[in-house]
Amino acid sequence: MKFADKVALITGGTSGIGFSVAERLMRERAKVVIAGRSASKGEKALQKLRKIHSDVLFVQTDVSRSYEVKKMVESVVEAFGKLDYAFNNAGHAEGKPALTHEFSEVDFDNMMGVTIKGVWLCLKYELQAMLKNESGSIVNTSSLDALICSPGTTAYAAGKSGVIALTKAVAQEYGGKGIRVNTLTPGAIRTPMIEAKFENLSVEQGQLLEEKYNSLNALGRIGKPEEAASTVMWLFSDEASFITGQNIIVDGGVSFVG
Repeated sequence: MKFADKVALITGGTSGIGFSVAERLMRERAKVVIAGRSASKGEKALQKLRKIHSDVLFVQTDVSRSYEVKKMVESVVEAFGKLDYAFNNAGHAEGKPALTHEFSEVDFDNMMGVTIKGVWLCLKYELQAMLKNESGSIVNTSSLDALICSPGTTAYAAGKSGVIALTKAVAQEYGGKGIRVNTLTPGAIRTPMIEAKFENLSVEQGQLLEEKYNSLNALGRIGKPEEAASTVMWLFSDEASFITGQNIIVDGGVSFVG
């Protein structure tokens, strides 16, 4: 198994794409640390993953807080001795759409704290760990909102656009040290963030929303977490050894339809 005895850190790893990546890595006999803000969600995810094997930890972390991110990465190295892969997937929900002049400064700061500062902090400490072995692969999660902006999402779009630019800059800085850094930009994937949009809708309203999502891309459906996870696994692997600084779009064709 190509990932056997490798060590991976996944933020936003308790559900959705992050959990799917963790599960795939575990089945390949990797050692995994998942991180998230919710202790209860972390424990539930941990129980599921430990059914595969025991080399997995959960570290409760708010990625917008420097000391928590530093502690998170230190926990990985203390437990497993190194860091080979990192999936910086923790995100901030888009929230209720609001036009720029109506969006509060507090909400803007909270959005940026997770969406862009959180990724930067993770990179800062992950790179320190990876430089010790002069090798590693990092994937940062962006969003189609960075490419196809819509009214009411200015802060979210700005943060996710920043992730793409940050990835390119870091890839330039550390490529000579054997560390690759790429971006995953998913479209509509059936994660808790998408599922939340169906909550409190009638059956008819839910069907209409599903049809709307299905009509937006060439494949005519919402994606599965494991489909995005496959891309992350490939970017981690040696099969992508000459790929860095790239933004890989996994959207079923939304970005070219229409």
